[in-house]
Amino acid sequence: MATSISFVGLSCFLLYLCLVCSLKEGYAFEELRESHAESFLTHTFEVSSLFASSICNHSTKANERESTFRVVDKYGPCFQPSLHRSVVSPSVTDIIRSDRARINSIQARLSKNSGRRDLIAEPNYHRIPVIDGSAFDTLSYLVTVGLGTPKKDLSLILDTGSRLTWTQCESCTLCYTQKEPKFDPDNSKSYVSISRTDPVCAYVKRPADPLRPTTLCSYEISYGDGTSSVGFFSKETLTMSAAEKIDSFLFGCGKENRGKFNLEAGILGLNQEDASIVLQTAQKYNKIFSYCLPSSASSTGHLTFGQTPAPANIKYTKLVPQKSPFYGLDLIGIGLGGTKLNILESIFTTPGTIIDSGAVYTYLPPVAYTTFRDAFRVAMSAYPRIPGPTAAIETCYDFSKSTSVTVPEISFFFKDGTVVGIPGKSSLIAYSPTQSCLGFQEYKVGDKRSIIGNKVQRTMEVVYDVPGQRVGFAPNGCN
Repeated sequence: MATSISFVGLSCFLLYLCLVCSLKEGYAFEELRESHAESFLTHTFEVSSLFASSICNHSTKANERESTFRVVDKYGPCFQPSLHRSVVSPSVTDIIRSDRARINSIQARLSKNSGRRDLIAEPNYHRIPVIDGSAFDTLSYLVTVGLGTPKKDLSLILDTGSRLTWTQCESCTLCYTQKEPKFDPDNSKSYVSISRTDPVCAYVKRPADPLRPTTLCSYEISYGDGTSSVGFFSKETLTMSAAEKIDSFLFGCGKENRGKFNLEAGILGLNQEDASIVLQTAQKYNKIFSYCLPSSASSTGHLTFGQTPAPANIKYTKLVPQKSPFYGLDLIGIGLGGTKLNILESIFTTPGTIIDSGAVYTYLPPVAYTTFRDAFRVAMSAYPRIPGPTAAIETCYDFSKSTSVTVPEISFFFKDGTVVGIPGKSSLIAYSPTQSCLGFQEYKVGDKRSIIGNKVQRTMEVVYDVPGQRVGFAPNGCN
C-alpha cells in the first residue's frame, strides 16, 4: 500500500533545503526521535560529484595500515598513464540485463545447502584497496592480487556471491579477450596440481566431461549471464603484499572461459563455501573481512581481511544463518529522511534479504518498492523529474541546472533494532549529465529474497564478521 511522508515532515525538509542551498557538500544529522516529524535527515552534495573526474582521488583509509597496496581502475585516472585506454561505459540496458542474470543465478541457489568449515584462530588483518569497475559490463568492483612465484598481478572481481577464486591460464583452449597477460602456471615455482582423488577436489563442481589429463581435479563454475569457467583446481601462492602471503591457496586455473570480461582476469570469491578466500584463510583472518566501495571511477576503496580496530560510529546487525552461502540480513523496514515508512514488516521478512557486492541496484518487494518510490518522489519534488532511460528505471531527475542537490537520507531498519542510514547521494545512479535516477527496483515474481546492492553501499565500511554472526556498517569508510 502506497504512502507518503507526513506534511509536517515534508515542510521541515523544504525549509531545510532553503537553509542549505548555499553549501557545497555535507551531512545534516539529527537524532532519530520518537516523533519522526521532528527531523528530516538529508544529504547535500555537489552535482559534479556524481560523475568521475579526470584526477585520481586515492583512499586515505587504505594508507592507514601496514601491508597495503593500491589498485586502480585500469581505464580511469588512477591507472598508469603508459597503459591507459579509453572504454565505452555500458548502456543502461546492459546493466539491467547483467543484474537480472545475476539475480536469477542467486535466486536459483538460495534453497541449496552448502558445507562449511568452522576454523577459528587468533585474528590478524590485511587490507587491499578497491576501485570502482564502472567501465565494465557488470559495474563490478575490482581488486588486484598477486598469484604465483614470482607473483603475477591479476585484477579480479570482488564477489560476495561467488564460491571460487579463478583466473584465465595459459594456454587456455577457449579464452575471452583479456587486457592484462594471463597467468602462466609453467612460469611459477609454487604452482601445484591437485589430484581428482584429493579430498579438496570435493570443494568444486566437476564438469560432466572432465578435462585431460583426467587424473587431475577439474572444475566447472557458471553464472546467470552465461559466463563460465572450466579448468583445473590447483594450489598457488597468493600474495597480498611483500609481508602477506598465503601458501597453497586453492584456485581455479581456467582453460575454457566464456563471458563478457574485457579487462578483469577473473573472480575473487568471498562467499561462505569451502573454496572461497574467506574460508581458506579462516585460521589466519578468522573469517572476518570488510570493504569500502568507492563513490566513483576516479576514487579508490579497499578490501580488508582480518580483525581491525572498529570504525567510528559502526552499527552491527545480525547475520542471518540460512541454507545458502550468501550473507543474509533481517531487514524489516525502510525509511526516508529518518522516518520509517508505513510498510508491514512481513513484506520484508517473508522473503528475507541478502547483501551483495555484485548486484548494482537494490531490489525490494513490490509493495515496499512502490511505497518507497512514491515517498522519494514527494521528497524530491523540488527537482524536475524526467523520463527514465528504460521502462524499468522510472524515477529520474535532471540536475543540470543545479550546482548542488539535497537528497533525503535512506534508512534500513533491522529486526534487532539497528538502523543504518545511507547518504542520499548513494541512492542515485547518474547515467548522463542530465539524467540521475533512483538506484532501487522492485524484484520480480518468483524472486526469493530482497537484495541490498552495491550502489547504496558506496563509501561505507561494510564489515563481515562471520564467527560473530554479524555485519557492520560505518560511514566514511573510504576517506
